[in-house]
Formats: sequence, C-alpha cells, structure tokens
Amino acid sequence: MLKELLLFYVPLGLYTMIMMTTHNVINSGIARAPNAEINLAAYAVTMTIMNIFASPCFVTRQMLVALAHDKKSLRISKNVIIKISLVSLTVIMIVAFTPLGGFIFVKLFNTPQELMSEVKTAAVFALSLPFVYALRAYSQGILIVNKKTRYLTYSVIIRIVYMIILASVLPRLGLLGGASIGMILWTSGIGIEAVFNFMLSRGIYKKIPDEPNYSDGEKDLSPKDAFSFVWPLLIMSFLWMLGLPIINSGLGRTYNPEFSIATFQISRNYVWIIMGFLETNMRQVSLIFGTSKNKIEYLKRFTFGVGGILTLVVAVLALTPIGNWGLINIIGVSEKIATASRSVLIILIVLPIIIAWSEYYMGLLMRLNNTKALSISKTINIGFTIFSVVGLSMLAPQLGATVGALGLIIGYTCEMSYVKYIYHRLTKDTV
Repeated sequence: MLKELLLFYVPLGLYTMIMMTTHNVINSGIARAPNAEINLAAYAVTMTIMNIFASPCFVTRQMLVALAHDKKSLRISKNVIIKISLVSLTVIMIVAFTPLGGFIFVKLFNTPQELMSEVKTAAVFALSLPFVYALRAYSQGILIVNKKTRYLTYSVIIRIVYMIILASVLPRLGLLGGASIGMILWTSGIGIEAVFNFMLSRGIYKKIPDEPNYSDGEKDLSPKDAFSFVWPLLIMSFLWMLGLPIINSGLGRTYNPEFSIATFQISRNYVWIIMGFLETNMRQVSLIFGTSKNKIEYLKRFTFGVGGILTLVVAVLALTPIGNWGLINIIGVSEKIATASRSVLIILIVLPIIIAWSEYYMGLLMRLNNTKALSISKTINIGFTIFSVVGLSMLAPQLGATVGALGLIIGYTCEMSYVKYIYHRLTKDTV
C-alpha cells in the first residue's frame, strides 16, 4: 500500500510545493520594482481579498473527486461549476469597480490608505480568476480521480518556468506598479497551468464510462446532490480565504503595519512551500484510500510520518542559516525583512503536524459525505484566528508579524481538534 500511496501522493505534494513557490516568484518580481515594501503589502492585500471571492471556484475540484466518476456526472458537475464561476465573477466586478470595494478594503479589512492607489489598479487583474480556477478545478478533478497526479506536476512546472521568465521581464519594462505586476504573474500563471491541465485531461476523459455502473449500485448524480455536497465546501473555502485578510487587518494595527504585513506575507509564503505538501492534498489520500478500517489505521501512520518529516524541514529553515540564506538569495528580500521573518518561522515550526492531522480527518469526513463538519471547522479556525490576531495586535502591537503566526497556530489547532472529535463521534471509534 505504501508504494501505491507514494505514487499517488508524492506527485500531488510536489505539485502543491511547486505551486507555492510561485508565490515567492511573484514576491521576487515585486521586489525588483520600486518601493518594494509598499508594493508587497499592496499585492498581499489585493491578492488575499480578491481570492476570497474567487475561492468557491477552485474548491469544486473536491466535488469532482468525490462524486464525478462518469461522463454523466461530470456534465452535471461542470454545469454547477459554471454557475458558481458566474456568481464569483459578478462579486469580483462589484468589488473592483464600485465604491463598495473601497469600503471592503479600508473599513472591513483595515487596509492602510496609502496602499489603496496600488490596490485599486491591481484589483482589475483579478477578473479572470473565476474562469481559470474553474477550468483548473474541472481538469484536475478528472486527473485525480483517475490517479494521474503526475500530470498536475508537469503542468505546474510549465507554470513556474513561465512565471520566472515573466517576473524578470515585467519589472524592467517600468510600465506597471509592483502590485499590478504581482497580480498579472499570479492570474496568467494559473491560466497557463489550467490550459495544460485541460489538455492532459482530454485523453483520460475519453476513457471514462458514459454512465454510472448501475449493476454495482451506483446512482445518477443530480444537480441537487452536487450542490448539497459542495455548498459546505464553498463556505469552508470562503472562510479559509478570509483568514489572510483578517490577519492582515490585525497586522494593520501593529507598529509599522506595512512592514509587518510584508514580513508576514514573505514568511508565510516561504513556509507554505512546505505546507503545500499537506493542505488540500492529505485529505485526497484519506478520501480515496480510506476504504477499510485497516487502511484507515495505515493512513494514520502515514499521516504522522509525513507531518513529522515536514515539521523537521520547517525547523531547519527557522533555526539554521539555511532559512535566512534562502530568503535573501533565492526569494530576493531585503536583509531587514529576512531577519524579521526568523521569529515568524520559529512559531510556525509546529504547523505541519497540526495541518497533517486536520487534513487526514477532513478526508475521512468527506468519505462519509459530512462536508458540513468541514465548513464548521473552518469557521472555528477563523473565529479563533480573529480573536487571537486582533487581541494580540491590541495588547502587544510591538510583536509585529509574529501576531499573524500565533493566530495561524491557534486557529489550525482548534480546527484539527474539532474534525478529529467529529470523526470519532460519528464512527464511535476510540481516540
């Protein structure tokens, strides 16, 4: 089983790790433009807030993995995805082009006023997000169901090569601000990846059965069934994307808010290269392979091993000169930001093992079609994150970016505790 797990999971983990490095490619592109700290903060705010409203589109991948195993159910799923994308686009247009957007950025998420000029310009480039997210989710769902996860890795390699080239060219042209450069790199990079995912999925799609295997008890998927499964995931994704703007809002209350936001953005993206091996990927393993009690027990050991290894990797980045060297020489940030990032990295050392267990139980709950528990767990995560970040920023504003790191740890710990409790309660298992 280990070989089968590794052949499925390692390409999926590598895909997300490479995908997370694209954020650092974006940061390096922004850092090459004038006023790097201001532009990094403006991009961080724009990206995280606009991603809130685009996030429902990419969570639909999990609907396909769980429900769409024949062409008939894929057609139903595709129609649901299109409807979700159109709603998402409408909301993004309202935020980008109406005064409501300024209210959301400044009043709700406490964006510093001096960032708003760059933010408004950069927000326009988010209009393509619902469509590129939807195309990628649909194509990747087909690939994952058929265990062709290596194809995801191929596509993201093409994406990162494209982005590295573009990140070196755009700042030299001098035509755009740093935040706009970041948004162009982000949206066009996802678009390139989505197109290659779609091309690779076409050959597999032709081999998929036309209808469910009725003789084995499989049933037709209805739009109602699809929406019943996916709406809690939409809420979960929306709340998950709400996390970063909330943290940025809290950091806006610390001393030197622009520097705190930029430092946290750099540090988090750096660690999330490692987290990418876990988040949304470990749940695919328990969702697809957790078919018996013995396999679930084996997956528990697998989860502990993966989480432990990645915790050690983050510890190396946080506690040795390797982490500081990578920030300065690979990511290209200033020594001032690299030094400030060290305390954030130290706090985040325990995060991999927490997220690994959370993902493990989320996948098992999805097997039970209990997606409502996932949305509740994310609500708990966000709630404790808000309480922690806002409270700490008011009580100890001198902590700066470390406030965000502490909020992440507290939120994810509460989330993990909840999904573990719910799964064992539903299965009457022993903790």
